[in-house]
Amino acid sequence: MEISGRGRAAELAKLLLGVQEVGPAAGRPRSKSQQQGDRVQISDQAKELRRITSLTKEADPVRAERLERLQRAIDNGTYSIDGRSIGDALIRHALTESVL
Repeated sequence: MEISGRGRAAELAKLLLGVQEVGPAAGRPRSKSQQQGDRVQISDQAKELRRITSLTKEADPVRAERLERLQRAIDNGTYSIDGRSIGDALIRHALTESVL
């Protein structure tokens, strides 16, 4: 079997492995715009998405306090579950989801 370095497999390897060909362009001096380096511009939409994502990663003190109270109640054996309110909430959620 002979591997020639040409064909679809070679092209795929270049894409996946970042293999670059060494040719006449490798020794050529870079233009002024190439010497300045690459630039990336982030759109306002991407900036807003990054801001929202960072907000979701921050801990919510109200939620943390509520979870801590629930954990203490469960640990102490004082947490009681009201089946009626859970059933009402499930029905309310199902109806809301079907309307939306």
